[in-house]
Amino acid sequence: MYKYHHPNPIIIKLIDELGFQLRQKTAEYITINQNLTGAERGSKREQGFGALAEMVIRNKLGMPEINPEDHPLGYDILLPSGVKLDVKCRGGGLPFKEKYESNDGITREAKHNFFARQIHDDKLNTDIYLMTHLETPSNRELPGTARQRKWTLYICGWVSKERVMREGVYLPRGSLTEQGRTWFTYRGQEIEFYNRNLNGLCKIDDLLNIEHPDVEQDKNHKGDLNLTSVDALRITYDLIGRGILLEKHLDFIKKETGLNKIVKPILHSNQYFHLLNWLKRKGALTDNKIKQARKILQEEPYSGI
Repeated sequence: MYKYHHPNPIIIKLIDELGFQLRQKTAEYITINQNLTGAERGSKREQGFGALAEMVIRNKLGMPEINPEDHPLGYDILLPSGVKLDVKCRGGGLPFKEKYESNDGITREAKHNFFARQIHDDKLNTDIYLMTHLETPSNRELPGTARQRKWTLYICGWVSKERVMREGVYLPRGSLTEQGRTWFTYRGQEIEFYNRNLNGLCKIDDLLNIEHPDVEQDKNHKGDLNLTSVDALRITYDLIGRGILLEKHLDFIKKETGLNKIVKPILHSNQYFHLLNWLKRKGALTDNKIKQARKILQEEPYSGI
């Protein structure tokens, strides 16, 4: 049986001889076996990251690194218990962190993303997902070179498919998401699921202890917010303004998240002051309200390039 651990990532460096061999084998495999069909499939690069993560996991578990040709498409690894595991991997130039810094001094909790189509496809009948993150050099092409020192796989934890469907937050194309100090919009239909809600691993061999009762228990487990604490407060501010929530709800969320700092708005504060000054010119706002705004927002004048 699986024993719960907080999801601190297991870090595997892929810069030694074995790591480079696995990267080479992945590059060769994906060149021959790239998936060119299906909606919202990953790019060749993204498919390569996923294939590399799977090969690393299978190697560490003492399994053949590549599945036979007749292996079902719905999952990557069949555990000894019969539990079906699918490895998910996102790659990037930064290491995985449980919390990311922003320019307002408030950290943002780490999240993972799923293609919504894959989660809702009954033919992809995996039981659980193993979430990983691949840190790559700036040139993200596999296999890279033997001298590159930035190929690192972070194994974050697992979650049942049913819990992702039940608790994850679906976001359609064009939805805005925050990433550290920047913002971007989703090009596809995504489901966000936060790292803190995963089942962590103490060592990779813990995967071999996952049994069907563990999966059933996770299906019914009630996790925490699948939002950053910052976004929870932003949503609360908005719903108070719309007359849906009250100040007591804001106090409750601040207590639950432990967040009492000023949360920066999505739009730039200069835009807020533009509106405030416009209201003042129209005689609908006093200087006192603008002074009050300056206690929580700060204008940013142009200072040159």
